[in-house]
Amino acid sequence: MKRKRNTLARSKAGENRQLSLMTVPVVVWYVLFCYLPLFGIAFAFKDFTPKPGQSLLKNLFVNSRWSGLENFSFLFRNPQSGAILLNTLFYNVIFLVAGIVIPVMLAILLTEVHQKRFKGLVQMILVLPYFLSWVIVSYCAYGFLASDHGQINAVLNALGLKSVQWYQSPQYWRFILILTGIWKSCGYSLIIYMCAITAIDRTLYEGAVLDGATFWQQVRYITLPLLRPTIATIFILSIGSLLSSDFGLFYQVPMDSGALQEVTQTLDVYVYKALMQQANFSYSSAAAFLQSAVGCTLLFLSNALIRHVDRDSALI
Repeated sequence: MKRKRNTLARSKAGENRQLSLMTVPVVVWYVLFCYLPLFGIAFAFKDFTPKPGQSLLKNLFVNSRWSGLENFSFLFRNPQSGAILLNTLFYNVIFLVAGIVIPVMLAILLTEVHQKRFKGLVQMILVLPYFLSWVIVSYCAYGFLASDHGQINAVLNALGLKSVQWYQSPQYWRFILILTGIWKSCGYSLIIYMCAITAIDRTLYEGAVLDGATFWQQVRYITLPLLRPTIATIFILSIGSLLSSDFGLFYQVPMDSGALQEVTQTLDVYVYKALMQQANFSYSSAAAFLQSAVGCTLLFLSNALIRHVDRDSALI
C-alpha cells in the first residue's frame, strides 16, 4: 500500500513538473515585456534630458532631474482638457454598455439559429472586422464618406440631394465613430458569450419548454442569470480602460481632420499629438501612468461593487 502511494506521488510530481515547464515561456514573456519595462514609470516623474552617447538608464536616473508632479500638469494646461476628458468618458461609457448589450443579444439570437451554414456565415461576417487593422477600416470608411467619389454621396446625388462634406461636418461623427467601434469589436465579445451560452445545461431549457415558458421567458430566467458571471467579468475588465481610448478609431478613421477635433479628440489622441509636437517623453509617460492608475482603481472598485451584489461573479 505504501509503495502504491509513493508511485502515485511520484506520478503526480511528474505531471506537476511537466505543467510547470509548460508555463516557463509565458513567465519569461511576462518578465521581459511586462515587468522589466516598469522602470519606465520613472519617466513620468523626471524631466528627461538625454545626452548623446550615454545609456538610457544613465540619462533617465542620473542626467535627468526629478520633477515631481510637473509632468502631470501638462494634461490640464490645455483649456480644452475638460472637453477631451468628457469625450473620452462619453465614448467609453457608450462602448462599455453597447459592448455588453449588443453581443449578448446577438449571441442569444444566434444560438436559436439551427441552420449551420447560415449561422457560420453570420458569425464570420460579425467576427471578421475584429481582425482588420484600423488603417484598412479608415480607408473603407473613406470609400463611403469621401466628398467627391464616396458611395454615400453618390446615393444622395442619385436621390436628388446635395453631397455632404463628411470630413468637415463634426455633427455626424459621434454616431459614425460609435457605429464603427461597435461594428469592429462586437464580434470578439459575441464569441465569448456564445461559448458561455453553449455551456448551459440544455435540460434546463427542455424543462422550461415543458412548463410552457416562452422564448423570452427562457432568456430572462435561464440564459441571462447564467450569463451573469461572464457579463460581470467582461464589465470589470472593460471598466479598467475607462480613461483610455482606441487610438486607431479616433485618429485613423477621421483621417486626422482638424475640423473634427472637437468630437474626435480623446486623451490618447491629445497625448500623441503633444508628443509629436514637443517630443517630450515625460508628458506621454505621465499620461499613461495616470490612465493606468485610474483604470486600476476603477477595476478594484467595480470588482468590490460586483462582489457586494453577487460574490460568485466577482474576479477576486
